[in-house]
Amino acid sequence: MSAVALVTTRYVDEGHDEEYQAWASKMESVLGSVPGFVGAEQIPASAGGQDFWTQVIRFTDKESSLSWNNSSELAQLVAEVDQFSHDSEVSAVRTGKSDWLNFGFNTQPGPGAPIKWKQLIAGIMALYPTVVIAHEIVSAFISVPFAISTLLTNAISMSLVMLLWLPGLSKVLGFWLLPTQPLPPAKNLGVAALLLIIIGSLAAIFLRLFHG
Repeated sequence: MSAVALVTTRYVDEGHDEEYQAWASKMESVLGSVPGFVGAEQIPASAGGQDFWTQVIRFTDKESSLSWNNSSELAQLVAEVDQFSHDSEVSAVRTGKSDWLNFGFNTQPGPGAPIKWKQLIAGIMALYPTVVIAHEIVSAFISVPFAISTLLTNAISMSLVMLLWLPGLSKVLGFWLLPTQPLPPAKNLGVAALLLIIIGSLAAIFLRLFHG
């Protein structure tokens, strides 16, 4: 079953950005109790760039997105925002749960992607021990210039991370990276703290094992 994101673009009337942000917060508050809701992002208009606001609302499945799209709650919210915006367009996008492995190449977390700080922690969790161990193995068995050893280390590390570690982590940490329902702040921060402790513990182990 594929997740679905509703992507809405909307021109906000000049001088009404704060009013729109308050409206978007109100919508997210309403969405918090909607079955199948995963998360929402607001991408603001930018000077010299896109001159419209983009809203991305993610759901666990197509049925949940359709139910919200046809709801009286949404109709009321749209009536409110229409008072200070115009030319809105809505599209539905099918998403998956593994498309977040972009290493920050996108400027915004796309539909179906965890927020950036979670990507960062998970990425360090996968990459750090892999780079350290790959470096030690390359250094032990091959005597080459620094530039070549760095290339080999990075090639090995990124291959392992992209093909094995991050897909595996996305399954193990799926409840945290892409929760089906918004997580309580304590749980969000608790998992992050645990992962940081693991990363710190790995650093302590490597300091004892590798003195060079």
